[in-house]
Order: sequence, then C-alpha cells, then structure tokens
Amino acid sequence: MKFDAGLRNVGIASDMFDYSIKPEFERKLRLFAEYGFEYIDWSDDWNTAILYSKEIMEFYRQCIESCGLRCIGVHGVSSSSIHVEAEDDQMFNKYVELLKNRVEFCSLVGGTVLVIHPPNVEGDSVRASRKLERSLRAFEGVRSLCGDLGISLAVENCYPSDAESLEYYFERYPPEFVGFCFDSGHAHVNGNFDRLLGFKDRLKALHLHDNGGREDDHQPPFFGTIEWERVMRWIGSAAYAKPINFEIVHKSKFFEDSMEKFLEYCARSIQKAMALLNS
Repeated sequence: MKFDAGLRNVGIASDMFDYSIKPEFERKLRLFAEYGFEYIDWSDDWNTAILYSKEIMEFYRQCIESCGLRCIGVHGVSSSSIHVEAEDDQMFNKYVELLKNRVEFCSLVGGTVLVIHPPNVEGDSVRASRKLERSLRAFEGVRSLCGDLGISLAVENCYPSDAESLEYYFERYPPEFVGFCFDSGHAHVNGNFDRLLGFKDRLKALHLHDNGGREDDHQPPFFGTIEWERVMRWIGSAAYAKPINFEIVHKSKFFEDSMEKFLEYCARSIQKAMALLNS
C-alpha cells in the first residue's frame, strides 16, 4: 500500500476522476484501495442513459472484488431529460427502466441503497405538486423489486426546498423503502442544512464534500467553508451505521497534480474530518 491514512469504514465515489483524467476503470479502483479506502459508492454513469447488461454488471462486480473493495450503494440515473418526474412518457418510462436496472446492479455488487434525485419543487405550487405526484409513480415502479432484493431508496437533497420533498416522501413510505441521502455540498450552497437536521433518523446514505458556499465544487473536507465539526457530529448522532462516504471529484482547476497526489490529499483531509465524528 502506498499510503494508509487509516481510512477504515470509509467510502469514496467511484467517479472521482471521470471528469478530468478519465483513467481505466480498474486502475482507479486499485488506486482507491492502495490509498486506504475500503469502500466505493458507485457513481459511474449516473448522468447517462446506459443500461447495464448482465455481463457488464458481473464484470464490474468482479473488478470491485478483485481490487479488495466493497460497495456501499449506487447512484441512480438522473439526466436533463431522464429523471424522476419527467413529463414525457417515453423519458419517464426510460427512467423507471434505468432505476430498475440500477437496483438490480446495486444488489449484485453488494450495495443496500440506491440514491435518487428528487424533483425541483421551487416555484409554482401546482406544478410542484404535479412533479411530486408523478415521481411517486417511479417509486412505485421499483417498490416490489426493492423489497425482493433488500434495496432502499435514498432521496438526496439537491435544491433549497428539498425539506418539503423529503417530508412528502417520508409521510408516504416506511424507512425500509425510502430514506435520506445527505449531501453536504448541496446543503451548504442552498443554505438549508438547518432544515435537514431533523431527518437524521432516515439517514441511509452520505455524499460528503466541500465548497465555498457558491458552487458545487465537490472537493475534500476543509477545502471550503463547511463547518465540518458540526456536520460530523450530526452524522455521529444519527441513525446511521454504514461506511462514511465522500463524494469528491477531481477538478483540474483546483488540483493539477497526479491521481496519487490528489488521493493522498483527499485521504489526509478525510482523516481529519473522521476524527471529528465522535469528538
């Protein structure tokens, strides 16, 4: 192992380098393991319409296993046209098909939770209600499959008014089926962390990363202005027992050095954040 920051029970997003360096799949997985990570959160292809065949699912499973990693969960698909409340029936049906595909993949690779983006309910209340009602059709489209495979959905905070969306879903579904994915970067940009604190009993997934409060930078802890002591203590008090996952993305405008150097930087930053978890 090249570097070990003692990152036990810590995960990292699998697409960390997909937007800049774009390394071969197995290379990045091996680097994650070499730098001390035990888990990955599968984020590859989250914004595409790629359906995984049984063969590619098995290939990915074997790659993850051969690199000594385990999978926490999978990020569901959400693109500009294919999303949970798509009004076009063809796009909506495609979304549900992709959702089922990722639920099956999540089960195969050992994950237990599939993260989904909610509708943006900002603005007109009538339109917002229609979006939420339509999204329920997508939930119902995978409910039976999720139950059969032991997979939960986790709704991620993405917009300023997500507290209302989360309450809407949690009133209708039990925690065994629908929970909460906390995204620290989104909460910081949207200024709604305080409104999300009450959902800790539904916490099923984490997308932890930092920014300066204006852009969704997806950088390591202590890069920006998030109050990490407050965030980590809240997580420590929550009904959450899974690995602590960091959704960090390599961006050349912030870090031009090698993947190895970036991973060392990330590992040291995460180690510092993890020390706050039960402080």
